[in-house]
Amino acid sequence: MHTVRKDIQYGSFRSLIKSPPQKIGGSAMSMLLQYNDTETTEVSVMNTDAANEAWVGTFVSGEFPNRNLGMNYTDLRNNASANHNYTTLANSATNGSVNAWDYTEYRIDWTKNYINFYIGGNCTRTVLHKDNKGMPSVPAPFYLKHWSTGNKYSMEGPPKRESVASVAWVRMFFNSSTMSVDQHTDFVSRCPLTDACSMDDITIRGSTPYDEAATKKWKQASHKSVKRMPALWISVICIAFSSLLLLHAFLRRAPWRKQSASAGHGHGQPAAEQAVPEVPSSNDTLASGGTTPARKSSFDFAIKREDDDMAIEQIGPSRQPSIYSASSMYGGGETSQTGSLKWDSRATTPRATTPYSASSSRFNTTRENIPLPDIHQNQVAEYQKSAGMTSEKTLEVHEPPADGADGKIPMSTVTESALPAPRMVVHAPRQRIDYLAGLVAICALLVTVMHFGLSYVPAIVIPGAPLHHKSEYWAQKIVSPFVLNQMWLGVFFTTSTRFLVAKYLKSGNLKDIAQNAVRRTPRLMIPVSVVVLFEYFVIDCGATKFLEYTPSISWSTWPYVARFPTFGHYISEVLELIYLVPNAVPQITFNYCTGVLWTIAVQLQGSWLVLLGVIVIYEMKTPWKRFCYYAFVVVNHWYAQSWGSYLWLGLMLADLDVTYKWRPWLYARAYAYYPLLLLCWICVALGFSANVIPNWTDYNFATYENNIHPDVNSGEPLARTENAGYPVYYVPRLNGLLFAVGMQAIVEISPAVQWILSRKAFLLVFPHIFTIYLLHGLVFWSWGSWLMVLLASRGFTYSINVAVVGISSYAILFLSLPIVTPIIEALGKDITHQVWLSASEKNPPRRRTLFPFPDDLLSKRESEDMIEEGKSVVWSGPESGPQSGSSSIYNSVYKGEDKATSRFSL
Repeated sequence: MHTVRKDIQYGSFRSLIKSPPQKIGGSAMSMLLQYNDTETTEVSVMNTDAANEAWVGTFVSGEFPNRNLGMNYTDLRNNASANHNYTTLANSATNGSVNAWDYTEYRIDWTKNYINFYIGGNCTRTVLHKDNKGMPSVPAPFYLKHWSTGNKYSMEGPPKRESVASVAWVRMFFNSSTMSVDQHTDFVSRCPLTDACSMDDITIRGSTPYDEAATKKWKQASHKSVKRMPALWISVICIAFSSLLLLHAFLRRAPWRKQSASAGHGHGQPAAEQAVPEVPSSNDTLASGGTTPARKSSFDFAIKREDDDMAIEQIGPSRQPSIYSASSMYGGGETSQTGSLKWDSRATTPRATTPYSASSSRFNTTRENIPLPDIHQNQVAEYQKSAGMTSEKTLEVHEPPADGADGKIPMSTVTESALPAPRMVVHAPRQRIDYLAGLVAICALLVTVMHFGLSYVPAIVIPGAPLHHKSEYWAQKIVSPFVLNQMWLGVFFTTSTRFLVAKYLKSGNLKDIAQNAVRRTPRLMIPVSVVVLFEYFVIDCGATKFLEYTPSISWSTWPYVARFPTFGHYISEVLELIYLVPNAVPQITFNYCTGVLWTIAVQLQGSWLVLLGVIVIYEMKTPWKRFCYYAFVVVNHWYAQSWGSYLWLGLMLADLDVTYKWRPWLYARAYAYYPLLLLCWICVALGFSANVIPNWTDYNFATYENNIHPDVNSGEPLARTENAGYPVYYVPRLNGLLFAVGMQAIVEISPAVQWILSRKAFLLVFPHIFTIYLLHGLVFWSWGSWLMVLLASRGFTYSINVAVVGISSYAILFLSLPIVTPIIEALGKDITHQVWLSASEKNPPRRRTLFPFPDDLLSKRESEDMIEEGKSVVWSGPESGPQSGSSSIYNSVYKGEDKATSRFSL
């Protein structure tokens, strides 16, 4: 229930409220002024599930419901504090105390500089603007509501049966944000402060007249300035040009645009003509200082190369008269890639020569490109295989002194190998273990299904949760123990170990350990921090505002998320996630959609355990010692309730496969293979049975197993402490350990299971599992909560509502994967790879600006005199004339060229 007026800005607000009753489940009777999630002033009277924990909370700006922001009912009754600050209008206790279970007056005084909260006439909290710059300040309507979200940190609940809270009266004296300056002046003249009405005067009834403008939601005034428009349009134009250029580059380099092998820059040739080599002739070869060792060459120009027109590679045999470097003819045995740029070492800039441009060559070439008759093909091939064949085109150059006194680079060395490649060498793709990829994909999907069930159909996951239909009860009894449980999460930890240690177990090279140690944290934390920042933004914008209403429909108290109070809290919680030592719940889980991020702490801390452990394991060459060590550490980690037991068993399975090649050994020995396979299935069955048995009997294995472990603080068994009972979700369990190791072992050795998990449907999901892991909660709690409230308000039944929400949520999640996954991979793999390269490889040597050309390339062109063919010219400065034998003598070997075409002085 709320006021029609939305122009309420500052004032005094009082209500006489009776708390919800005891022992029926927690709820809250609230009075509040709310514009949005951050502009909120609230008093909530909460009975909670236990009467001794009932309290009154006073909050501003969506604060987390800490108990120190309110008063307990017991404290209000035991302390004689009623009417301490002002006299209440009703229900004052004779002994000066407050009975919060009965009608009690609650008051909010809201001014520009402070907010005061009163309970029974006593000021219990003051919020000053100078201490809280985010204090509410905009106009907002006044609300009264009785509600419950099942929030265990505030009202608890929800109620198990009908819960009634009462409001006797409400009195509000406030300012209107719609009044103009003239209206304010007129009001002051009619009602001076000396004649102001008393708020304690109960004869004042009714309400002040208002116009339609007072019912409109306040909007921030947009300060449009003409001065900003040029900058805005410049930004729009730049963004548009950038977008067009990126789109153009994408379309030109799209993978579906395959260029034919004969396509290239310049003028093309028929395919039949391309396959004919040229006739080497002594007349076409200038004397060279040496010969090029011949290697096996190929003239098959139809060979397919990678569609990368930026790759710099060795230039193959030319199909036109050209003057490229001496090593280009038989350097690599393959043709230059179509469209790649060939380098003329004598030019100031790289250029591609063509057979139709006389200016493309600085030397006269007299031989024409004449196709050979077929009878000469074999002779040419034999000639090419000879060991002493010289290059097709070799330039005669004057070698500089060996000591390089003149600081110039010999032209004979200016080839492609001296030029920096613009793109790194593309390595062959790593082979993927498809069946493990399929297993991880299934685990990721099942975890999302469990979270959806906890959010909107709690009865299929949580025993004893309220039922909408009887089918939910049977789903929890039969389906949930096998599908919707924590055990599938353990498979993530065992399989991730293999990817960390496999290379080191093969090579024993500590560089592999260093690589994983350097890359692990940024690989996980960069995408996580970016997605958390994105959720910070959308939650602050109100994307999850409908989540608080879903418990009234789904009866689930599990979904809960709060925005970060400040950006500093975001930074602090991200750093905490990096250094947190399990078992513990990071604070960031309260500000993130679903609490999945506690597993990041397990993965990070477990990485150091595994990377150090595999070094120890590798040095144990005796098998019985190695596996006794495995047993020792697994038992210790299990007893300490550490996730390290999962990681050590995952390391053991990787060791069996990589080091001992256990699969071929088992396949050749049926007497060992089938008993081991049966043992693994028994482990899986025992893991499932620990979940099934409590559904049909009073025996709970997880509780008994938890109670035998030691308490960290006291060292006593947990059964003797207050932490006894069913373990919390972030603590490992023995049945989950048996299931994880048994399931992965079955997948490793069973061809039938491997065939099932290697299906294309699972492999398509695998590249996106990290995206699914990070985003599914946001989709469920933003889109899902909004749609569930909308459909419920339209009268759809609960079953149809959940079905529509589930199908649409997964559709949005999967449709977003092709867009989000490349961003996640770029933030994770690509940046991490660059981090490792910068840490492990030396930077390339620093080159001069004009490398590989001489430093005086440009200045010399302006100072040289024009020369005649075959003559030498002596040049000196402007004051001294031409002198023979001067140190500034430059001999030119250019023939038939003028000053404009000359490039070097050799």
